Amino acid sequence: MKEIQGSFVEYFYRLVQQIPRGRVSSYGALARALGDIRAARAVGTMLNQNPRPIEVPCHRVVMSDGSIGGFGMGVDKKVELLEDEGVHVHDGVVDDFEEILFEGFQGPRPLIDIREEQVELKGDVVSKDAHGEIETICGVDVSYGDDRAYGAMTVWDEGEKIHESVVCDEITFPYIPSYLSYRELPVLVKLIKKYGEPDLVMVDGNGTLHPRGLGLASHLGVVMDIPTMGVAKSLLLGSLKETIDHDNISSPVILEGDVKGYALLSSSRAKNPIYISAGHRVSHETAIDIVKENCTYKIPEPIRQAHILATKARKGDER
Repeated sequence: MKEIQGSFVEYFYRLVQQIPRGRVSSYGALARALGDIRAARAVGTMLNQNPRPIEVPCHRVVMSDGSIGGFGMGVDKKVELLEDEGVHVHDGVVDDFEEILFEGFQGPRPLIDIREEQVELKGDVVSKDAHGEIETICGVDVSYGDDRAYGAMTVWDEGEKIHESVVCDEITFPYIPSYLSYRELPVLVKLIKKYGEPDLVMVDGNGTLHPRGLGLASHLGVVMDIPTMGVAKSLLLGSLKETIDHDNISSPVILEGDVKGYALLSSSRAKNPIYISAGHRVSHETAIDIVKENCTYKIPEPIRQAHILATKARKGDER
């Protein structure tokens, strides 16, 4: 990431500008140029949001089988632009696709650098209790609108909300599975610095339950050296050791033979579990206890209220 000037999204647009006239590339080829095929969906999103569709020639990006795919200015316009550049299209498919496919992108592969950084920072994660007395609990969440991220926090003391705040920031990184912290970390750091340090931060996301052991909660904890824990709504990876039901409300989540978190039916109303993992300086067991103490609905109240606050702030700006 150090080699990239500006935001990840702008770097991506510079990659698209490398596709020559008379050639096409694919979503997958651009994802590989970024360093991870899992970025293919994010590639589609960034192309769809391209604010300069001719200067950044997203019409030259097609599907991996040569199909035209979508275009913000309409498929007919995409075909017209390609034909003007000497790329012929029949029945929605690029002629001689394999011959004119461009994959020779030059520049760093930023997602490779990010993965290396995640592995390095994972070594700093403390997944056991290494905190003082927990009196104030902070819940954080982020909502997105256009090019803005709305981070919200609520702070609780003995079940009572004592503080809430919102921070708005520019989005400079797309959503890519297993890279969430690079999208949300900037706004969350701003949010917590604005308030000060609560005794524990409850994050809407994973902690150590992550392919490289550094989910959003762990990354935030290491960067700010604060106790954190992760609470996710869906299972990113791993498998449950036991069947979950209302007779057996929790199960370890196993990844590569180790316990990386727990699934929990957090209330009698919940139909599906949430997934709890240590973030930093908090153990799985303590994280589970804190969730149980703060759940009325499926999602712990500090996070649920932060979600409501972030959504309200986003909708207020959209009016």
